[in-house]
Amino acid sequence: MLQDSNRPLANMTFVVGLLAGSFAAAAASQIQPAEQGQPAATSRPAEAAPRSSGDPAVDALLDRLEAKGNSIKGLSAEIVYTHITTEPVVDRQKKIGRLLFARGNPNDRFLVHFTKLLADGVVSTTAEYYAFDGQWYVERNDAGKNVLRRELGRRGERIDAFELGKGPFPLPFGQKRSDILWHFEVSIAADTKDLPKGLTHLICTPRAHSSLAEEYSRVEMWIDTRLDLPVRIATERSVDKVRVEVEFNQIDLKDAPAGSRFTVETPKGFFETVEPFDDRPPIDVTPRGKLPGGEKP
Repeated sequence: MLQDSNRPLANMTFVVGLLAGSFAAAAASQIQPAEQGQPAATSRPAEAAPRSSGDPAVDALLDRLEAKGNSIKGLSAEIVYTHITTEPVVDRQKKIGRLLFARGNPNDRFLVHFTKLLADGVVSTTAEYYAFDGQWYVERNDAGKNVLRRELGRRGERIDAFELGKGPFPLPFGQKRSDILWHFEVSIAADTKDLPKGLTHLICTPRAHSSLAEEYSRVEMWIDTRLDLPVRIATERSVDKVRVEVEFNQIDLKDAPAGSRFTVETPKGFFETVEPFDDRPPIDVTPRGKLPGGEKP
């Protein structure tokens, strides 16, 4: 997973998966196409009925989130990403930008464009881009003048890029109740004293069998019950207690971004790395027969 705040996509998409997230099981730097014919690490038997949290209010809310997410064709929103460390000292970095999301065939698309960084009392306006156009994942860092393009599948191929626990970009729109409850124990927070009207605060604790339990000790979601969408998500990493908070403001459900809006260009003078998709099986180079010394491999 993400190891520093300069490459926020892993935690942010984990968060953008719960908005449609952002539960990313792999960091942006570790995104690789799934091997052909290999079962997912979180595969499980089909269920005859949706899994239950044990609380009808939680189940009903997750059902509404699933239904609303499935109805979304596209949206835009302001995104505020905050990375907080507590050791050895408290440090807070905040990034502000825009999120675009659009349903697509065969794959959905997203783009996050950060335009402002606030750290140590200093404001920087150097841009960062993180995008998936349905085939290619792209990172662009204008401060470092570099672009990474990683192909996640063939043109026209269906990619499980957004599925919770399987894809690298699990979205917070339309996640199934059963999938969320497979990975988490979910409850409604008891303390509502400072909770703004119209918001429900969910506490999500990773289950021991979930791969997410190795990464996160706690996930929180604040649901706008008027929109039936998460508007704030927070994660806490197990290993170092780093907390990441992502807020979605000014959500526009009428915005249906065109495909061209997910294109990230490579400016002149930037260094570009291109990693094409390769699903060819590995070549077996194990020697056959006797080796020169008379020994068999």
